[in-house]
Amino acid sequence: MLITLKNREELDACRRRLRDRGLDFSTPDALGFWRWPYRLRYRIPLPTADTLKSWDVAHAVEEIERFALDRATPILDMGCFNSEVVYVLHRLGYTEIHGCDLNPSCRWMPFFPSIRYRLADLTKTPYADRSMGVITCLSVVEHGVPIEPFVDEVARLLRPGGLFLFTTDYDATGAPHEIPPGTRLFGQPWTLFDPKSLQALIDRFLAKGFTLARPELNDPHHEERPVLWEGQNYTFVMVGLRAPGLASRS
Repeated sequence: MLITLKNREELDACRRRLRDRGLDFSTPDALGFWRWPYRLRYRIPLPTADTLKSWDVAHAVEEIERFALDRATPILDMGCFNSEVVYVLHRLGYTEIHGCDLNPSCRWMPFFPSIRYRLADLTKTPYADRSMGVITCLSVVEHGVPIEPFVDEVARLLRPGGLFLFTTDYDATGAPHEIPPGTRLFGQPWTLFDPKSLQALIDRFLAKGFTLARPELNDPHHEERPVLWEGQNYTFVMVGLRAPGLASRS
């Protein structure tokens, strides 16, 4: 599975899909009671879900629902701070949801302790070998994640045949980008992936025995760059991979 966000209309349609299902957490009221423990703990408002991630979240949740019919499937979101996907999965009735992040504020995010948040380096998590059926990592790898140990950690954590979904900032148009030297976002460097660097990342997983989930969904092309952030225009790409060990499921 390799798909790209094609245009702004597609992004907006994904938010509508979430809203129509009662899965929209992009307004302060959507998190209700959970705003108050966070404010009391950190003396700042709880951030609302980022609508720019509508496409990432909607597609990730739909793929998880398709794959993980058992609501007790253990799911880990790597880079979980203010990640709407864990809220949505909780509302859908998944009961084994975990999240880890380097940001210590993640531990008081909504729906704790039902969602088990941990402060952890994505390359050195505290979870047991082969303990996760699904891992998500949405808009994280472009922010300074060391790729080799990250790939090793995902491979360690996933059960045989488990699903790994990641999204990242992407541009396949060949347009020039001038990210100022030394730019740091969230305290980390920022990378915009292109087809070559994205394939290099995917190849690292393939070398571990991973395979593309749903290989019929292979559409890396896009003409528009509907995301504007920090002075750069680009889009998002989602890649779905299956851990080695079991035959592919349809």
